[in-house]
Amino acid sequence: MLFSIRRMTEKDLDEILAIEQASYKTPWSRRAFESEINARHAFPLILGRPDSSSVLGYVCYWLTLDECHILNVAIHPRFRRMGLASQLIDHLLEICQREGVLRYFLEVRVSNEGAISLYRKYGFKVCGVRRRYYGDTGEDALIMQRRGAWN
Repeated sequence: MLFSIRRMTEKDLDEILAIEQASYKTPWSRRAFESEINARHAFPLILGRPDSSSVLGYVCYWLTLDECHILNVAIHPRFRRMGLASQLIDHLLEICQREGVLRYFLEVRVSNEGAISLYRKYGFKVCGVRRRYYGDTGEDALIMQRRGAWN
């Protein structure tokens, strides 16, 4: 199945919010996504089928100088374990390589083994812990980092 990746728009938000609520204990708000869409340093992308406007997944990240900070990645529950998150990360890394990004950062719940495994596949390594980072549960976040361009 072919998928397309494009910039997120406000027209996508109803579908994005449904995926967000199905994916996270404390989902981002509509306002948070609107902020990402409008911020100059933010690059929210959606993955969908090229022949429809449906959203199957998304990634939000910031580019600041030579750094990328990945903030949010989610895939619709019916489309998980199909490599879609990998397609989004591959696309993000291609963009970042063109932009001269040298370092990537993200935070991930210590209990989110699937996401940790995905990031490790891309060379991310744990470089620290943010204690009680998640306000909903008090769970710690692993800080993960990756250096250099992806080849």
